[in-house]
Amino acid sequence: MLNKLLEYQKVDSKLVKIEKDLENSDCKGTVNGMVRLVREAQNHLIHIEKTAGDLIAEYKRLVEVYEKEKKCVAELKDKEIKEMNAFELREENNSVAKQISDVIGLKKSITALSKKIIQKLNEFEKTRAQGVESKKKYDDSIAKYNEFASKQNDNIRKVKQELFELEKGIDPVYIDKYKKMRDEHKYPILVPLINNSCGICAVQVPNARLDILKKNHMIECENCHRIIYLPE
Repeated sequence: MLNKLLEYQKVDSKLVKIEKDLENSDCKGTVNGMVRLVREAQNHLIHIEKTAGDLIAEYKRLVEVYEKEKKCVAELKDKEIKEMNAFELREENNSVAKQISDVIGLKKSITALSKKIIQKLNEFEKTRAQGVESKKKYDDSIAKYNEFASKQNDNIRKVKQELFELEKGIDPVYIDKYKKMRDEHKYPILVPLINNSCGICAVQVPNARLDILKKNHMIECENCHRIIYLPE
């Protein structure tokens, strides 16, 4: 039984290698990188669009206030001043001066806001172009990864068929335990006894259990629960 299990694990090691190759392939790394860049570009575009919308709304508000202030200034200038005394005339001039100052301030704010809006629109176009480029690279990368995965899948099918044939000669109890540990990403499942300890977690095997190991050729590690065997 031990030899059959070791042969099964040996064949399974091919499958482990293929799975790692798929997981760590350059193509997949590039794909993941492009996904991240596309997502970041989309989030940035949403942020820019909202910011630009707020700026445009503020721009419209300032323009509306600016037009009202201009109208007030025009009305003040058109007032009949012949009937005014010196005090009223001075107050009127002060009012006109303040209104003109407010209008000039509004115009400067509108000009500054216009520049910000243009900057945001340029930033939007730049980010959109980056997103399009990242999407193109993603499509190229995913195509290469799918081609690589397709070739590897052929190898996976062959190895799985080989494992299926080997299973027929192994006690289902051991196969179930093996597969359960594989699903938990514990590998290898069968490990040799090294210096009277588990070959993976290095926990010492008590003498009483060593006697069982010598008799049955296999025991379960009390710590990591792998199958410990006596190497030849």
